[in-house]
Amino acid sequence: MKKEKNKHRYNAENERVKYNYRKHLTRAKQRDEKTVTAALMHIREYELYTDFKGFGSYHRDMADKYIQSLLNRELSMSYICDNIRYLKEFLQWLERQHGYKSKINYNDIDYLNISKNQQRQSKATQYKKAYSYEQIITAIRLMPCKTDKEKRDKAIISLQAICTLRVSELRSVKMQNLIKENERYFLHITPKNMDVKFAKTRIVCFVPLPDDIIANVIDWVDYLKALGFKDNDPLFPAVDNRFTQTSLLQQTMRKDSIKSDGTIRKVFKKSFEAAGYEYIRPHSFRTTIARFAQHQTPAFFNAVRQNLGHSSIDTTLSSYGQLSYVDQGRALIECGGKFE
Repeated sequence: MKKEKNKHRYNAENERVKYNYRKHLTRAKQRDEKTVTAALMHIREYELYTDFKGFGSYHRDMADKYIQSLLNRELSMSYICDNIRYLKEFLQWLERQHGYKSKINYNDIDYLNISKNQQRQSKATQYKKAYSYEQIITAIRLMPCKTDKEKRDKAIISLQAICTLRVSELRSVKMQNLIKENERYFLHITPKNMDVKFAKTRIVCFVPLPDDIIANVIDWVDYLKALGFKDNDPLFPAVDNRFTQTSLLQQTMRKDSIKSDGTIRKVFKKSFEAAGYEYIRPHSFRTTIARFAQHQTPAFFNAVRQNLGHSSIDTTLSSYGQLSYVDQGRALIECGGKFE
């Protein structure tokens, strides 16, 4: 109730400070809008705790009390860690601003900290579930392929199996991003016309899955070209569902990209549950390929690293390459010695 009551409250001076901080993050630090918004939300969390006092009132005695207030609300440790990090960055910037150098002691900001164990807890991750390629291929082959929407959805999951993109990339890929050279297909992932994390350009080559899985994508592209789709049009266009006056469902395909990542996730959820599997988010396909790659040649693993867009093989291993519990157990049995 208190949070709802304070929903529209603000401190005018604090708002001016946050406006300048937004400009600092955007221009000087070159942070994207999503990161800037997250920072301002966490700063407002602190304002709610102080009942909208001026930021210059911060001192070391407030640090422990503020952190304890977060802990008392039973928030996740990762959220608390993020909140403290964003707040510290803000106060460190604020301490250098005119009018605040005499109000905030830089050393007092260091008191905004949680214990080492709490920091480790905040970084702890759950076991990453992922499909096997056998499950992925089975689910794709069971998908219907009669209507435009069914053909599109089958092509979406097929391309994800072949290229293991991030959901935002899968949603925003254009016709021109799929390229064929020397009888080989690849995707040109570029922030010029796609929603790409960190705006990093990369080439994603097709993983050699069965011909029918690859054909789902290529046939879909040919179908769109026959409908008049051009290079700048989306590879996976939005589909409108409307009922006619005779209560028949009519689907209309527009030359507009799918707007929501949630729409993509619904396609995966529906298809895998229909195949009898639990739903695991589309991003898990990146774990699938990384785990598979560890049993292949070093060159294959390095190619997968480049497909995933990682600058270091360590990132591939630490983020996606943990062995599944099945492979971990198998390695201990098959690759280790026997205990006498």
